[in-house]
Formats: sequence, C-alpha cells, structure tokens
Amino acid sequence: MLGNPPEECSNRSLIPDDSDDTTLAERISSNSFADHEKAEGETLPSGSSGTPVPLGGAVLPAPDDDLPVLPASRTLGIPQANAMMESRPTCMVGIVGLAGAGKTAALISAYLLLSRDQFAGYSYADSDTLRAFEEIAGGSRTWQEGSPPEQITSHTTLSNDREAGFLHLRLWRHADDRLLDVLLPDLPGEWSQALIGRNDAERLHFLRSASVIWLMIDGRQFADDHKVMKARFDTKLLIERLANLLEGRRPRVLVVPTWQDRQPFPQAEADELIACGGAFGFKVEVVPIASFSWSDDMIPGYGVADLFDRSFCVLPPAPDFWPVTEAEEGDRRLHAFRRRP
Repeated sequence: MLGNPPEECSNRSLIPDDSDDTTLAERISSNSFADHEKAEGETLPSGSSGTPVPLGGAVLPAPDDDLPVLPASRTLGIPQANAMMESRPTCMVGIVGLAGAGKTAALISAYLLLSRDQFAGYSYADSDTLRAFEEIAGGSRTWQEGSPPEQITSHTTLSNDREAGFLHLRLWRHADDRLLDVLLPDLPGEWSQALIGRNDAERLHFLRSASVIWLMIDGRQFADDHKVMKARFDTKLLIERLANLLEGRRPRVLVVPTWQDRQPFPQAEADELIACGGAFGFKVEVVPIASFSWSDDMIPGYGVADLFDRSFCVLPPAPDFWPVTEAEEGDRRLHAFRRRP
C-alpha cells in the first residue's frame, strides 16, 4: 500500500528455490520464526496449546465431535419414537388410508390452526419435527387468493420406503392444564393399498403400539353412486386387515371421512362401518373433518381439533384410597380401624 519494494518487507515469507536442498523444517526455523522475533516480550502466533503455528497452519483447532447441536427437526424414525414413548407418556396415533384420502392434509391443517392459535381447546407447546411440518406445509402458503388449488399438499414420499416417519407435537390442553405428546406417522397411501391388496403388513407393525388408529377415507366417494361400492369394500377390507395385523390388541378406531365441505358423510354408511368394526372387536367412532374448506358454510379445519381430542386416552378417575364401607353381621372384615360404638 505504501509502495515499498516487496523484497524489503520484514514479514514477507521467503519463496524457496527449487535448487535449495534445505528441508522445509529448516527453512521455517531459520527464516519464518527468526523474522518474527522482535523485542523482548513479543509473542509468536500460536494455537490453543501455546505452541507456535507454522506458516499456513490452522490457528484454531477443529471443533470437538461432542459439541451440543440443535436437533435436525425432520421426521422421527422408529428408534427415536420408541425413545420418546419410553421417556414420557406419549400418544401414538396410527394413520392408514388410501392415496388422496387426506392423511397429510389433516396433519397440516392441525399445524396451521395451532400456529394461529385457533385449535379449539389446545395450544402449541413444542415439536421435535418443526422443520418437517414446515416443509410439507409450504404448498398451503403458495396459492393465489381467489384461485385455490385442487390439492393443497403433495403426494407423500419417504426417503426410506421400509420405515415410517413420525411427526411430533406437544399440545397444551386448556381443560386440565396438561401437556400431551402425540406422534403422527405421515405415510404414503401405497402402504395401505399394499395392505389391502397383498396383505403386506411388514412396514405397519408399529401400529401394534398405537393408542388409537385413524382410518382416513375420502368422504366424496361414499356420496357418489359410481364409487361407493369400491370405497365401502376397501374400507371394510382394511378393517379386517388391521384386525389380523394387530393380533389380540384392539385400540379404538376413528373412521375419518374427509372433504366434508364438499359432501356430508351419509349416516347409513357410518352405521355400516361401525357395525363392521364391531364384528372384529373394534370400538369404532366416525369423526368427519374438512382439513381445508372451499365452502362459505364450513370453516377450514372443521372437526380437526375434535379428532385430536377424541384420540387422547381418557383415564378413569382414581379410586378412593380408603373407602368407607358398612359392616354387616357375620362380616369378617377388620374392624379395628373403625370401632363400632
């Protein structure tokens, strides 16, 4: 910058000549370090250990591998889901249904309602998969006003086609001031189709740990005379496949007809599905929803909060610790604690 000759600079590194037979260590010790030795008390460049750093070397050491890092916030695998269920009470929801039934749309609708604090009876508390929710919710924010798309969410695909991916939500329930953890698998419809067609249940064994199962169905098909027969057959066969898959376990089954903004679910079809589930030992409830709504008569997210509310297990009230009972003549109960007058 001052225009001085470069060769006169005392801090200039010497470029070795190819004909020079001295070693690199000798050149560094004789030139580089000697040029940096100044007045007494002046220190040389050094690393964290205090030793001089050779020219071109790293001043700071590489970070340790055990440094704390933020979680990836992607979908959880089965090992992570098991660890959560072992560490604290967690409601595992099993979600099945054919492609286009609205499985992912229901999850995104719940996430968007929570983000706007419009989830009736609940508030958002935390999520270990926030980034995964944001990725699949992106499509719901890109459509132009006045021209809504026919399909809000894209088709679900998994990087590992042999293992389920779980979304996590922690909800604060206003009624009893409790924090509730819920795991929600986001699965492609092809898995349910393979269970119906080929009884391919290997990838769905995690359903045996589910507290409740959502059986998602396209409500529009049950109101269409040309599609209702196949839709009814597939749903009944899926209930039968679930009974075989779950072996002796019988969690509650919530049949979830979607697209209620387009067509109400026929009550006759609901009664028939409840009877079909009862034949296999399931307690079936029908919970219609409209994840998104194109009708002015129905709000977006209709029934989604109620679906979550019905999914959480309702514990029976605790029994009395020491109930008061009346002693009868000839009764052999111990009376020493309450002596009769």
